[in-house]
Amino acid sequence: MNVSYELFLIIPPGLEDLAKEEVELKCPVSDIEVIKGGLILKADIDWISEAHLRLKIPTRILMRLTEFKVRDFPKLYQKLITFKWSPFLSHPSPQWEISCTKSRLMHTGRIEETLNDALKEVLKRQPLSKDWEKKNYTPQTFYIRVYDDVLTLSLDLTGEPLYKRGLQVIKGEAPLRENFAAAFIFELMKEVSTPVTLVDPMCGSATFLTEARYFFTPLHLRKFSFEEAPFFKGKMIKKTEEAKSFPIKNLQGFDVNQELLTKVTKSIPDSSEIKLQHRDSLQNKLMDEDFFMICNPPYGERIKIQGKRGQFLSEAWNKFLTIDQPLRFGWLLPSDMDDLFQNPKGYKLSTKRHLKNGGLAVTFWIWIRE
Repeated sequence: MNVSYELFLIIPPGLEDLAKEEVELKCPVSDIEVIKGGLILKADIDWISEAHLRLKIPTRILMRLTEFKVRDFPKLYQKLITFKWSPFLSHPSPQWEISCTKSRLMHTGRIEETLNDALKEVLKRQPLSKDWEKKNYTPQTFYIRVYDDVLTLSLDLTGEPLYKRGLQVIKGEAPLRENFAAAFIFELMKEVSTPVTLVDPMCGSATFLTEARYFFTPLHLRKFSFEEAPFFKGKMIKKTEEAKSFPIKNLQGFDVNQELLTKVTKSIPDSSEIKLQHRDSLQNKLMDEDFFMICNPPYGERIKIQGKRGQFLSEAWNKFLTIDQPLRFGWLLPSDMDDLFQNPKGYKLSTKRHLKNGGLAVTFWIWIRE
């Protein structure tokens, strides 16, 4: 019988509902609790393995190991040396991510000192096997959260964030994180059954198109931290085939940066399925057929634009919606510009989602042609 663990999936704030829908679609479990910035659920090792391959919206997955009330450092030390570390610890020098709120233990430096002292004592009594040395294991990361004098100890199962897929190595100057792109594509394609062409008119490194192509593809192009943990020892990740795909018949990107498009085309696996073309999308009609469009236009901060930001974006908005007229239009913009883009003629609003991208407040819109 497989052991069930309590897990916390870290989700970019504002995308929790989409992340829950993705779990229910790809790796269903019962009783998913949604909180700001994450999902809490219980699952076994097989689910952990499958989730790391399939889920595209979470940032990382943590395993909650223990929780206890603590108000002073001597008690913290005693709790840590009596905790059973052996099923989880694979490296003698882990890293610690510590946060404290409403707690008597507010000194994160001293908490880290206590953690290291306790772990040294534990390893004297029960030394680790030499696997970590022979196989050159990476130090693990443990998350320590102290809130209202309750300490929660969690193990990072993921390692490098999940949006680092090992898939897309060429980046533009202002790339959108892959998990944001995956979430926006997931929302754009809701309740679509007839195959459509998906267009990104300012595609940059083609993150939207790549995430659309591989959203349902299990990826194991990199290592995950849990693969070196003792509780996973002797097991292997079973890579299964994709069970379905979005109803997208063509993936088409346009951009003015020819050099970037050439590099991206060479780097994407199966790049023949994603067609990239050097073109200024504001000059001529893009497609002679019905299509969906999704766009994260430059804001003039890291990527230069001609003229003022509002003028450039208004020109793009008007061109896309009056000349190209996509069936659905996904549009990501800084939230301080919300008032400039309202009620386009012939379209109804489907989505207006507020979140932060790289510290910048942004709004993701979806308009549907009536």
